[in-house]
Amino acid sequence: MSSIRRVTGSSDFETTIREYLRQGKEKLEKDLSGTREAIKIIARDKTRNFIKTMDKGLNEEEREFLNALIVSSMYQSFCYGYGIGKMEGITNNRIYL
Repeated sequence: MSSIRRVTGSSDFETTIREYLRQGKEKLEKDLSGTREAIKIIARDKTRNFIKTMDKGLNEEEREFLNALIVSSMYQSFCYGYGIGKMEGITNNRIYL
């Protein structure tokens, strides 16, 4: 149990979660190419669904922008999930944002 690092204080938490977010981003960029590709495919599907649901055509630039927005949001969600999971593993507590 002594090897488990307890996170105390707001600044310690922020420093630790920022480091885990950075690690999540690095892992996504280097190790998880399949996950990155899956996110891109899902984003394309979501863009198509948006166009169908809204019954509005988007030009190529608008589609690319929406697709990039969805991809970046999913990347960010992955990184937060990774960071929070690591933080929960260290503290043995649930983390709520």
